Amino acid sequence: MNIQSTLQSMTIQEKVGQMFMLAFAADQRDAARILMAEHLVGAAYIGDENVPTAGAAIELTNTLQSYARGTRLGIPLLLGADQEGTWSVMTAESAMGPGNMALGATGDPQYAYDMYSVIAEEMSSVGLNTVLGPACDCNSNPYNSIIGMRSFGEDPGRVAAMTAAAARGLQDNGALATLKHFPGHGDTQVDSHRGLPTVNRSRDELFRIDLRPFAEGVKAGAKIVMTAHIIFTALDPEMPATLSPVILGDVLRGELGFEGLIVSDSMNMGSMKRNYDPADAAIGAFKAGVDLMMLAEEHYDHDAESYLQNQRSLISAVIHAVEDGTISSTRVDDAVERVLRLKREAGFSVEPAPERPVIVGQERHRAVELEAARAAVAVLRDRNELLPLSASAAITLVNTTRRSAYTVLTRTRGIGPNQATPAFDVFADALRARCDNLTIIGAEDYAESALPAEGLIIAVSENYTLPGMDFEAALQVKIMRELNRLAPDRLLAVALRDPYQLAEYADIDAFVCSFSFRPCAALAAVELLLGEIEPRGRTPVSVPGTELEA
Repeated sequence: MNIQSTLQSMTIQEKVGQMFMLAFAADQRDAARILMAEHLVGAAYIGDENVPTAGAAIELTNTLQSYARGTRLGIPLLLGADQEGTWSVMTAESAMGPGNMALGATGDPQYAYDMYSVIAEEMSSVGLNTVLGPACDCNSNPYNSIIGMRSFGEDPGRVAAMTAAAARGLQDNGALATLKHFPGHGDTQVDSHRGLPTVNRSRDELFRIDLRPFAEGVKAGAKIVMTAHIIFTALDPEMPATLSPVILGDVLRGELGFEGLIVSDSMNMGSMKRNYDPADAAIGAFKAGVDLMMLAEEHYDHDAESYLQNQRSLISAVIHAVEDGTISSTRVDDAVERVLRLKREAGFSVEPAPERPVIVGQERHRAVELEAARAAVAVLRDRNELLPLSASAAITLVNTTRRSAYTVLTRTRGIGPNQATPAFDVFADALRARCDNLTIIGAEDYAESALPAEGLIIAVSENYTLPGMDFEAALQVKIMRELNRLAPDRLLAVALRDPYQLAEYADIDAFVCSFSFRPCAALAAVELLLGEIEPRGRTPVSVPGTELEA
């Protein structure tokens, strides 16, 4: 593709189409055809609902590229997904690893490189050419509900090293890396899927903490940076990063020297929709420096009947803004040139992917993710020397989570964990296979009278990063506190999650943490309990009110 001649031959409609990354539900394939073939949209956001299996992914990506192939210019599509470990697609089959916080807990960037290499190999093998990750936010706020385990940790140096390694792992193995959420979503309490957060750190703090991983990711060669829908008062007290020429132009382009593609976080998120008119926000984002606008299909705030129409209306509004000069032709050409250059340099193609062995979830990849999980799981406390456990010991396993709480895990459309099997079930099955005398008590059946007078008690807590909603936690804390009151000397708490909940019961004596809810992490936790592996992980985040420091 000759970029300049292609750019000169393009109509305004074709140019604007290349500036959008849109989504569609699994049962709305014709909506995808309309967007790609009729509105010339140049990129698609792909969710787990679209590609539940590798076979479905191959069929879909070939179909979408065929829509692009049928257009006048035949420009290939950028096809991106949130395959970042904690969030995932092809969830039942793919080896997405234990997630960023667990990788941070290993303390070794090689694990990040290896795991993101696997992610790239699996994604590119089914035609998904762009990974919307890694999240390189420094999670310095323990009350951050939406980043949490999506972060490598709180220390800027560690997060920067892991970010660079992850970006290289992706781009050395066939997928584009996306650094998000610029300039950093780590010091927030408000979930930007629900509201518009504000970060009040000083400029010096932002550059020293939040921007450092992005700077290292840019140096490592990451081709895409995703914006955050957050106001950073020290940089721009009025506009969120997505709408700020100061943050995207002066800081990202100027001070960090980023020359690649700037993509917005989803403009369907509550931070945008509840504070700005959609057309005004889209126009403002393009003027501020966004090159590619994403509208993922967030199921937590979804109206299927109007979804396609809203997308088409937004494209039309941007076309009119270009035609009347509200968005300059120079800004449009700059954005489209970046899109075209990225596609050409990455070798994107509209041709059907050649038949090849399906490598998604293959044994080698499973070994990589399990080894990363093993290197991450940590014994954060063992004051009564309960570990390692004996397989013949009497053990009572308590689930502190109600069954009804798990239904939310697959309610998000395209984003989120998409994990149908709870971490507890994986953990329980692995423990049952190894232990001779195991009793399991569900949260619904938990009562003081159900506890045996002797033997070890293992209580499991979980947490999941859910966009626009929360995972039930209050009952977990209640049960864990009561168990610690009743049997403090024989209680072992296992966190298939981040360690922050330890602050709720700071006096507990035995605490093992996997920093992840993924199946590989649950398996690694069981291996550690039984002494099959040595504890190697260290917490990458501090827990207020405890001795745990990153």
